[in-house]
Amino acid sequence: MSKTTPHWVRKGCRAMALLLGLSVMPAMAAEWPTRPVTIVVPAGAGGGSDGTARILAKYLKDEFGQQFNVLNLGQGGGVVGINRIVNSKPDGYTLGVLFNYAHYKEMGQADFELKDFTPIAQYNFDPAGFQVRTDSPFKTVNQALDAIKAEPGKYTIACAGGCGGSWPVAVATLLDRWGVDMAKVRMIPGQGAAAAMQDLAAGGVDFVPSSLPEADAMLKTGTVRSLAVFGPDRQENFPEVPSLKEATGLEMELGSFRGLVAPAGLPDDVRAKLEAAMKAIYANPEWQADMKARGFNPQWRDSEAFAEYLKQHTGDVQALFAKMDM
Repeated sequence: MSKTTPHWVRKGCRAMALLLGLSVMPAMAAEWPTRPVTIVVPAGAGGGSDGTARILAKYLKDEFGQQFNVLNLGQGGGVVGINRIVNSKPDGYTLGVLFNYAHYKEMGQADFELKDFTPIAQYNFDPAGFQVRTDSPFKTVNQALDAIKAEPGKYTIACAGGCGGSWPVAVATLLDRWGVDMAKVRMIPGQGAAAAMQDLAAGGVDFVPSSLPEADAMLKTGTVRSLAVFGPDRQENFPEVPSLKEATGLEMELGSFRGLVAPAGLPDDVRAKLEAAMKAIYANPEWQADMKARGFNPQWRDSEAFAEYLKQHTGDVQALFAKMDM
C-alpha cells in the first residue's frame, strides 16, 4: 500500500486485518486438536510415569478423537524429557507428564522452575514404601527410624536411581522430621528400583525406599518386607503394609506425584479444554479401575491447585537439600 493511498483506506485495511486476525485465533483454539498430540514422559518405558501416561493417552484419545502418543525420554534421569516439554511450542500438541522435579535445580542438573510449565491437572500420587530384608532386625518403621537417628552413618539407604528422586527425597523428608542429622545419612545412587531391591536382598544395603508396586515381586516371594507406606492409609493392593500415620502418628504423605503439564504460554482456552477432559477422565470408573489394577493411586488437583502444590513442592525440596550432604 503506497503512501499516496488515502489515510482512511489504510486505516480501514488495518482494522479489517485486525478483525480477521481476532476471528481466526479463537477458531483455531476451539478446533484443537486437529492432529495427533505427543505426551512426553521424562522416564523410560515400563516405569510408573510411563504406565500412567499410557493409560491416560487411551482415555484422552476417547475424549478428543485424536491420537495421543507417548514419547519416552528418560535420558539424564529425566532432564532430557523435561527439557523437551519446556522448550516445545505451547500450542497444545506437546504435553508432558511431570513428576517430582525440584531436585534437578538443587543438584545442579537443570534449572527448571514452575514458570516453565502450564499445569493442567494432577492425576496420581504413589506413596513411598520403606523396604528391608526379611531377616532385618527392624520389625517396625519406628525401630528403623530410631536406629538411623542414633547412628546415621551406620546404615546404607539405596536411592534406586539418583539420590534426588522421588523415593529418596520422601525418606529423607521423614528422617528430617524424625530429627536425624541429614548431613550424616548414607544414601547411595543406583541403577533403578529393581537393581536396588536385588542389592537389598543380597545384603548390600540396609533400606530401599520405592513404591510398593516396584517392590511387589520380592514382597510376594518373602525376600523383603515393607515397614510402612508413607501415607495416611493402607494401600488397597498391599493391605498388610501399615501406613505411616498408624505406625508413627505422623500426618505426612510422601512419594511421587504425577500430573499433566504443557510448556509455559499454553493458550488458556486449550488449557481449559484439557483440564475439563482430565476431570472427566478422573471421574470415569473405568479409568480408576485401570489405574488401581496397575497399583497406581489416583489423586486429583485441578490446574490452580496443582500449581500451588508444585510451588509447595519446590519450597520443601529447597529446605530439605539445605540440610543434606549432597
